[in-house]
Amino acid sequence: MTSTTRLGRSWGRVVARVGDTSRRGARRWRDRRRPTLAVPPPTPVEVSVADGVVEIRLAGGDRRNVLGRETVARIEEVVANPPAGARAIAITAEPPDFSAGYDLLEASRTDPSSLIAHEGNFAALRSSRLPVVVALSGNVIGGGLELALLGDYRVATPDTRFAIPASRMGLVYSEAGVRLVVDAFGASVARSMFLAAATVSCETALSLGVVSLVVGRDQLRGQALAMAREIASWPDVATSGNRRVLDVVTGRATWDAAALRAASFAPRGALAATIQRFAERRARRTGAAPEALAEPYAASGVRDA
Repeated sequence: MTSTTRLGRSWGRVVARVGDTSRRGARRWRDRRRPTLAVPPPTPVEVSVADGVVEIRLAGGDRRNVLGRETVARIEEVVANPPAGARAIAITAEPPDFSAGYDLLEASRTDPSSLIAHEGNFAALRSSRLPVVVALSGNVIGGGLELALLGDYRVATPDTRFAIPASRMGLVYSEAGVRLVVDAFGASVARSMFLAAATVSCETALSLGVVSLVVGRDQLRGQALAMAREIASWPDVATSGNRRVLDVVTGRATWDAAALRAASFAPRGALAATIQRFAERRARRTGAAPEALAEPYAASGVRDA
């Protein structure tokens, strides 16, 4: 090898090292100039009311609608104190994801046990008297899955994925959260989700009854709100009462189920009007006079409040 060749190679190595150093310096300079947020803002919660439906919308799509303490508290506040005239709740989210779970950045700055899978999270939703419709898309993970499963009717897009990777994170989940997943997916699938970090597709969730309707992204929010409006148009004594009795049966609440049922039989209530309309239609078809409803109610012992 000639001295000229050796000199050329050495010079090439020097140029390469200088170039690498220059590029690293330029990156550091750009990073220093780039604005950063040491504390990202919480996921905003937008609330609107129309036609008896309260829409609670997670509006932090850029951070995948993560759930920090402020966001959870805002959801709880709206559910616990719904606007006057509210008869149903719709929970929607800014795309692409419904929610990627609890805010780990926030958890890194505080006691994580006070946020992640806390037993008291979403307590107001567990005991709400209003039926809840949820619109799901993209990732539905961890706390996002808890929030979704506290709904009564779920609309989802085909790309929706359900997961709760607690073991992978090193987390033992709350009893309330585990019960939600077991009740919705069944014990076997729940074990796969918690212990093997299995992801459940929208197709599988539909077959298990976790999802009630699958629609395209463009129709998702509209379909969820339409279902909530339909529920809100029905007698509140029935929608609210049936929701609470279901919560009693599934162990979420301890309402007096017998009293809730008895309330639906009140004279001149919605059920009485439904029965009366049926009797009148039948009478018109047969030409017979409809029977009065007072006697059956008197015999049942139900009286107006």
